[in-house]
Amino acid sequence: MNKDDIKQFIKAFMDFSKHAEAQEMYYNAKEEYLNYELYKQESKMMIENEIEQKAAELEVTVDYYMAEFM
Repeated sequence: MNKDDIKQFIKAFMDFSKHAEAQEMYYNAKEEYLNYELYKQESKMMIENEIEQKAAELEVTVDYYMAEFM
């Protein structure tokens, strides 16, 4: 390999490294977002279950419980 080939290889490798780093950041952000959405969905289900449980304890409908106690 001559100097020009080496310079071209180094430039191509640096471009590849930058692209790989950007893809890794995108992947990590996407995973974090998906985990947040899953956590949000689980929290919503827990709250709904708690409301249903409280309404059942008071022997009223969920709609009535929400209207009167929330």
